[in-house]
Amino acid sequence: MKRDYKKICNMVLNWAKGAGVITVKYQRKLDSLKISHKKTLGVVSEADLASEEYLLKRIRKSFPLDLILAEESDYRGYGTKGADPKFYIESEWSWAVDPLDGTTNFVNGMDYYAIAISLMHFGSPVMGVVYRPSNGDCFYAYQGGGAYFANFKDGGRAVRLKPRRNSKKLRDTLLVTGFTTEKGQTLLSEFSYFKKLVQSARGVRRMGSAALDLCYVARGTFDGFWESGLAPWDVAAAGIICLEAGVKVADFKGKEFTPFQSSIIAARMPLFNSLLKFVKK
Repeated sequence: MKRDYKKICNMVLNWAKGAGVITVKYQRKLDSLKISHKKTLGVVSEADLASEEYLLKRIRKSFPLDLILAEESDYRGYGTKGADPKFYIESEWSWAVDPLDGTTNFVNGMDYYAIAISLMHFGSPVMGVVYRPSNGDCFYAYQGGGAYFANFKDGGRAVRLKPRRNSKKLRDTLLVTGFTTEKGQTLLSEFSYFKKLVQSARGVRRMGSAALDLCYVARGTFDGFWESGLAPWDVAAAGIICLEAGVKVADFKGKEFTPFQSSIIAARMPLFNSLLKFVKK
């Protein structure tokens, strides 16, 4: 059954705004914010839970038959039989939801965090919204319709993120990445990539929100991004935004992007090829 991706995108933009109101409200009272820890996956606050509850209610009301893969509801089961990627890849419609990407930043009063929502068709993102409520930046895209940037605090006029080439030499680039000891994975390879790219690029940043990092690659603020160990809710929405903006997205082996891969690299061509050489396995 076909769906009107543009119509759904407009609906999700309103949902993202609503979730943004919730997270901003909670960040104004950090001293009383309840925080707990997720095994191997960092922290979760009551703001994450309230934002997710708000979003899931709206998805279930509008699309009651769709599956939902949401961070706070599903992180315990992701990678197990109950959240096997094949389950979503074989299902016609599903959603990947990160109600607050960048919780560590959030609970420390930093404004670099986002709400990320993606609709997937047989496991492939067809619509994505990433909203940064602290400053109003919003990125969105839908399959075949292009990628857009708007700032809701400046009136929300959308600007299309047009496909273009990035022919910079690696030494002239500003890259962004992420890694954390709380993923429960060895960091030796990640530090190896980081060391090589710090030495080869003009600069490398670690900002703390993969969804926003990827969107700013799509906009051109950063030239490239790489990271491993991310979950579908981290990359699904931003992944289609990058693709619709003409950014090449793949895993560390160069395989075509899906949100269920264990690694991700994103940059415009031909810079992508130079970046891939440093992480290709």
